[in-house]
Amino acid sequence: MLQAGFWIPLVICTYLALVPEPPEVEVFKVSDVILHGAAFTYLTFSLVVAQYGYFSEPKRLYLRAFVSMLLYGLLLEVIQSFVPERSAELKDLLVDVLGIGAGLLLASFLASPLRKSLLRVFGGR
Repeated sequence: MLQAGFWIPLVICTYLALVPEPPEVEVFKVSDVILHGAAFTYLTFSLVVAQYGYFSEPKRLYLRAFVSMLLYGLLLEVIQSFVPERSAELKDLLVDVLGIGAGLLLASFLASPLRKSLLRVFGGR
């Protein structure tokens, strides 16, 4: 269950980032900067929550989450440079890094208690 909280939004974000023209829905009329920041904050936070119990040292988990999400953001920007109607932007990558930092900061305070609560409700690892 905790893994799905990361993987499903990751697939949705990847799709929306790579389609030539994302669907026009009122929710997406928010600034591109805000969308990037919010997506990377959530994805980083949910990655840490999903993986929290698998690492004996939280520092390793946070480093792995930072590197993984940074590579994901970089990969999206590279792929976008080949997609019609899209372009790679350094600004997007910088906002992604800020979102990653915000996600890690949130996770440092909330990951362990949230994970314990969710496991109590849904069971499993």
